[in-house]
Amino acid sequence: MSLMTIKIDNCIFPTNYLYDIQNFTWADFNYNNVEKDLANEYKLVKVGIMPILSYIAGNIRKIKLKQIGETIIQGKSIGTIESMSYFGVIRSPISGKIIETNNDLLTNPKRVNDSPFESGWIAKIQPLDPKNLESLQSIDQCKIELSKLIKKFNVKCFKNYPDFEMYELGTECSATLAKLDDFMDKKMEVGQIVHLVSDDPTADLEVSRWTDENKQEMLEIIMEKNSLRSNITNYLFHILIKKLN
Repeated sequence: MSLMTIKIDNCIFPTNYLYDIQNFTWADFNYNNVEKDLANEYKLVKVGIMPILSYIAGNIRKIKLKQIGETIIQGKSIGTIESMSYFGVIRSPISGKIIETNNDLLTNPKRVNDSPFESGWIAKIQPLDPKNLESLQSIDQCKIELSKLIKKFNVKCFKNYPDFEMYELGTECSATLAKLDDFMDKKMEVGQIVHLVSDDPTADLEVSRWTDENKQEMLEIIMEKNSLRSNITNYLFHILIKKLN
């Protein structure tokens, strides 16, 4: 069943999750995975990190998770994430006992970047006291603060998180495309994604033409007003390109 979501700036958030704004984490109390023990039933809560944290971290290369059976306290570590330039603690939004961890992340940590609310979940927890959740907020309660955080950290919520970055500002598109062609040929493997940032006003059209001619895939374009220039009609183009050959 698909999630009910709301778009805040360029990011999508599920509307039925609760959020820990301070620690950039979420808790899904509507996740029903009922385990039975001598006719007793309890409800598990799925938890994970927000795309704001996954963007701040960058391309996540390594994840460590606490052991199943451990009891963790709200706000304390449930694991760590690591990239080339970032190391940080994942702080649990609730207190409880860890029943299951997402072991797929150990071999594919980038899944947290690509799908932080779905396949990139972190753990399933049996709550100690589900009523003691004063610090968690619904999307309606925190959407203004989320918007402020997205702007503060200049978060881009891409459909697929890039493996590489190319910033070509003040460069004509023809020169940018020559660099892109060389970069993809020498540095990238098939299936990897590059995030190209360009302020050339024709970048969207020229890159689209280039990907068609070179049989690559343009995944997404995000237009952003360029705050570095006074002309409000000038934009930055954030373009995601996937290498197919």
